[in-house]
Amino acid sequence: MIEEIPLADEIRTGVGHRLNHPWQHCTSAALSEKQLDDFSDSTIGLLLRGKRFRAIGAYIGWIASGGTVSPQIPGCLLDLGTCLELFQASAIVHDDIIDEARIRRGLPSAQIAFMTSSPAGGPKFGESAAILWGDLLFAAANSYFASAVKGLDSARLQALGQLYVTMQAEVAYGQYLDLFAESRDLTADVPPSKESAMEVIRHKTARYSVVIPILIGAALAGATPDLLAKLEDFSTPLGIAYQLRDDDLGIFGSQELTGKPSGDDICAGKRTVQLAVAWEMTDDEGREYLQRYWGAPDLTPPILSNIQAIITGSGARAAVAKLMNQHLNQSQLILDALDVPLEIKQQLCAFGSALVNREN
Repeated sequence: MIEEIPLADEIRTGVGHRLNHPWQHCTSAALSEKQLDDFSDSTIGLLLRGKRFRAIGAYIGWIASGGTVSPQIPGCLLDLGTCLELFQASAIVHDDIIDEARIRRGLPSAQIAFMTSSPAGGPKFGESAAILWGDLLFAAANSYFASAVKGLDSARLQALGQLYVTMQAEVAYGQYLDLFAESRDLTADVPPSKESAMEVIRHKTARYSVVIPILIGAALAGATPDLLAKLEDFSTPLGIAYQLRDDDLGIFGSQELTGKPSGDDICAGKRTVQLAVAWEMTDDEGREYLQRYWGAPDLTPPILSNIQAIITGSGARAAVAKLMNQHLNQSQLILDALDVPLEIKQQLCAFGSALVNREN
């Protein structure tokens, strides 16, 4: 678990301090921090919450590649972790607009916060302001990336830059795949596809949530191409396991723990692996129910409970949990063969356990 990573709290504290001042590298003679703080007044709480898995992932990659292990966390590593957290914040702001989500991290989503806090009001204003705030968070992420790589040699700068740009492109493509899948009607002729859902996982979340943070932290520490390849092999199945757990929480998770409504992925019509497997494993009556209600507006608690019962009763939930553990075990086998000190392996193992054994 995260508690088994000795300096995880120091990473969270250092990144948290920077997130309290997200715009410090974005200002100019014409634009002050106060102006940006005023813009963000109703939404900044969304930024200050979160588990900081991406920042800790960068630290995991750093120590796996020989980076210093000391309570005095290097500023460049904290800047890089802050960059990743800001990028994620930007992505989820835009994701919530696409999904029309009203709650994020136990707070009103950005578009709802803007809509209700401004005299201008209205859904159109809220959505438009949230798009702009997501863009601002992306600019802040870029500013912290620039701070993190300042003074690096050209080889490390190129490696880090390529990883960072790749992450941005993959998230955009994965988001498109997710959106495209949801746009198709759920029918017997066009059933939900497990393969398509896994492709969305690989592009949209597994890589930007787990793989790239580990690789970018490793690159900052000067990892060789061979070590980067091995860390990618280790982190790829781990990232898939992470998202499979996230999808389970999106269907069965408690709002008190996840900060999002229970059954949120059902209401949003997400084409998850759970849906695809349930479609295969349930009977005709179950498929008819899923087709009728998956992603339908204004789902009631009894309907959500019935859908959850179909997923559980068909064996789909257990099957996906088994798939998650298979990916976790695959990651562990690769880790066992990795040529890093035992205490570093233990921290990588603890990070993997924290990603999949979580309730939020």
